[in-house]
Amino acid sequence: MSFIITVYTSEGIVMASDSRSTYNFTKQLGNGNFETLCGAQITDTTYKTFQCNKHIGISTCGDASINQTPIAGYIEKFIHEKVNADSSVGQVSNDLLNYFSNINPHLNTHFIIAGYDSNNALPVVKQLFVADQSIKNFSTNFSGAVWDGETATLSKLFTQLYAKNPDETYCAIQNHGINFNFFNLQDAINFAQYAVDVTIKTMAFENCVKTVGGPVDILVIKPTESFWVARKELHA
Repeated sequence: MSFIITVYTSEGIVMASDSRSTYNFTKQLGNGNFETLCGAQITDTTYKTFQCNKHIGISTCGDASINQTPIAGYIEKFIHEKVNADSSVGQVSNDLLNYFSNINPHLNTHFIIAGYDSNNALPVVKQLFVADQSIKNFSTNFSGAVWDGETATLSKLFTQLYAKNPDETYCAIQNHGINFNFFNLQDAINFAQYAVDVTIKTMAFENCVKTVGGPVDILVIKPTESFWVARKELHA
């Protein structure tokens, strides 16, 4: 499934993602029945966050292949063909939805698109769902974060939990929350790194298919530039 996160602050945007893709394999047994092997193929070198131009980024999770081909190649082709230096976040989002809808309208793939439009100091953050044919807009007047994919681990930080007393009543467990408004850009980088890291390390001990793992890629976007803080490289 993957884990992707975008943190937006008054100083800039941070987009981060893991690198693992897990593919299922279905085979026919001798008795004619079919068996699906979950996570039969795993790679820890998948790119899930992409730099569109100097002020927009894209992250993806969900279905990681189309026609048994990794989705990363399709995203890179989209960026090359559809995105230019003046593209807005809204244009990229709409074009991206149309692009993948034309390939497969039932694709269970999600995207987070974030960046800056010209002459606008506020971040623009959108979440796109191909199968639902929908785009969700986020208010960025205040700092915050949006994440997708294997969200259970991180979401527990923001969920009010209760302890059961011997008398069958419940008391709230103190939840301090996270004040994103105090985040500077380095705080946002640290939190994005932590969010992916804690998901990877928690799932490593859980009784489940390990769908999040590998190196963490981190892209920083500011109103006038974007750059990689962490990016896996090809090597021999």
